[in-house]
Amino acid sequence: MQSNQPRASILWTRRVLVLLVLGGLVWGAVAAVGGVIGWVSGIFNPNKAPTQVAGADCQPQQIRVEAHVGTADQKYQGAFNPDEYPYFWITVTNTGSVECKFNVGSSVTYYSVKSGSDNVWTSKDCILEQPREDYPTMLVPNAAVTIPAADWQRVRSSSSGCSIADGQPIVEAGGSSYFLTAEVNGVISENSAQFVLN
Repeated sequence: MQSNQPRASILWTRRVLVLLVLGGLVWGAVAAVGGVIGWVSGIFNPNKAPTQVAGADCQPQQIRVEAHVGTADQKYQGAFNPDEYPYFWITVTNTGSVECKFNVGSSVTYYSVKSGSDNVWTSKDCILEQPREDYPTMLVPNAAVTIPAADWQRVRSSSSGCSIADGQPIVEAGGSSYFLTAEVNGVISENSAQFVLN
């Protein structure tokens, strides 16, 4: 009488095949999860060094934006008398190793003034005579590009505008401190420039 049980060698071969298939599936799943984790960490890790290709668009990680306060001829000044307007300007520096292209136009350049937690003024509220424009610029490594100075009329801003002509109220002075930050193409200034209105 013949047994219906397969021989031991066939059983062993089947078990090996099953283990190999399961091992392949596990390895594939691990590799896929690892790839997804690497991709996600690449998006959310701001410290990851950007890929730098000469002439390509600058990566935000390689751009340094600094806000400055002073006079119309871009000399630093930390305090302003009642008859003086502070002037704001920005420097943008490519900290990478190759030149790259970055938009520094009025369409993506903004200033903000705060006093403590009070959002006093932002150039985003300004009603401009000319439309905001893009200005793609090739940034050489470690050479600061300066965006021209613009005055602040010591007023608040709102959806109605940002100037005296727009009917905006004058801010407090008499030794009050204010802080300027800047934004260029989504990159916020590393510093917050403090100044005083007398």
